[in-house]
Amino acid sequence: MLNWFSTLFKSEPWEPPDLPDSIEGSCWEVSPPRDFPEFLRHLPKLIPSGSVLSLEGGGPADIEKYCIARPAPYRNVLSQGFLGLRPKFLFMPATVENLLGLADLTERYAEPEVSNTLLVYHNDRIVLQWHDLPFDPFYVSTTIDESALKSFCDELGCGTSVSYLTAF
Repeated sequence: MLNWFSTLFKSEPWEPPDLPDSIEGSCWEVSPPRDFPEFLRHLPKLIPSGSVLSLEGGGPADIEKYCIARPAPYRNVLSQGFLGLRPKFLFMPATVENLLGLADLTERYAEPEVSNTLLVYHNDRIVLQWHDLPFDPFYVSTTIDESALKSFCDELGCGTSVSYLTAF
């Protein structure tokens, strides 16, 4: 039945990536920064080399094209299902160059237009997750050095509200 609808409406079946969707184990809870593009510009200082950024949700066409042009080891999911109600999943290597370019693109959009969930994967595990941008806190795995996190937060103006969670 699904294949018939997909053929009729020229829609690919929606298949989310087979990756974790939350941090495993302990993490830090951090108040959201005031400036999303600055968050992206500073992110390489926090996350391990070889990380992959994931943007979930809709997203403007220019941001989608930007991410697609920078292939990651995970498959992008662009089909939003039959009625277009499913989120897109965009993956991009989280390099300094890629994140600076993405930050420049996001300057003209409100955070929810860019993504409603931002994840950073390293070795197939989430090291940073931020749901409901820009208002909810973001969470950072304790595999990230605490002093690096505090420095990152101080630069972004969210350094005084870091708290430790033993389970998520």
